[in-house]
Amino acid sequence: MPPYTDTHSHCCDAPSSSSSSSRPLHHRPSSRPLHHHPTKSRSNSSSETRDGLLQLAAMELEAMRRPPLSPQKRGSNGSVSSSGSSNSNNSTSSCSTTEETERSFPSACLHLLHTLPGNSRCHDCHTGSASWASVSYGITLCLQCSGKHRGLGVNCSFIKSLTLDSWKQREILCMLEGGNEQLNMFFDRHGMGGGNATTSVGVLDRYKTKAASFYRHHLKSHANQVAEGGLYEGREASRKSNTQRNKVNKAASGKLSKRKKSTEQQQLATVMEKESVEPACGVVGA
Repeated sequence: MPPYTDTHSHCCDAPSSSSSSSRPLHHRPSSRPLHHHPTKSRSNSSSETRDGLLQLAAMELEAMRRPPLSPQKRGSNGSVSSSGSSNSNNSTSSCSTTEETERSFPSACLHLLHTLPGNSRCHDCHTGSASWASVSYGITLCLQCSGKHRGLGVNCSFIKSLTLDSWKQREILCMLEGGNEQLNMFFDRHGMGGGNATTSVGVLDRYKTKAASFYRHHLKSHANQVAEGGLYEGREASRKSNTQRNKVNKAASGKLSKRKKSTEQQQLATVMEKESVEPACGVVGA
């Protein structure tokens, strides 16, 4: 009789050593796919996290755009009236109040700010504790360097605390559209990079130059355009729209210059014709 003919009747018995050695081994398939790329999955998750953080920051900025609820007043007859919609002057003042609305730096915007390259350290001395900022340049600073920037004056460098002070929407946009690495690249292009952080003389002198004045005025103008553009979509989207706007403005200025040039040529031709006719008339009259 073959040794494995009665296996069903002895299914509960302990298997012998010969049966266990003669049976083929079946390996369970691995649950991990064959083409598994952990690096790609981590990059996808980080991009999704950044997109979610950007959406939260955009919602926080949009909430700062909305006008605050106007206080309600109760009249003598018991009726409730809103003090913010009495006439057009009140509506105008409410719009100006909306522009001046301040609050603490929003949490998602602050997290997004620290994800920008170089913003985890002080821009001037490169220390790790960067809890202050220069709104004029959109950079983060340590406490010591922020005190030195205060000595430059608010027209040169406007200093605020990221955790203690109140912020306006346009000031937050200056920080999100600026950045430590961006200003470093700008200084490098103008031959002012790599200053000596120990003396701090050359470092501070950079902020008094015409190039630094151009940078802070351009950053403020850019932040105002982003604020007027609606929902915030991030640095890449704002730079793309700014590039398209510059192309449109350049094309419009080119058409205007051509039109002006053609007008000048027509006027010049008219003047030449007039000069050629007037001497002839003089000769006939004589």
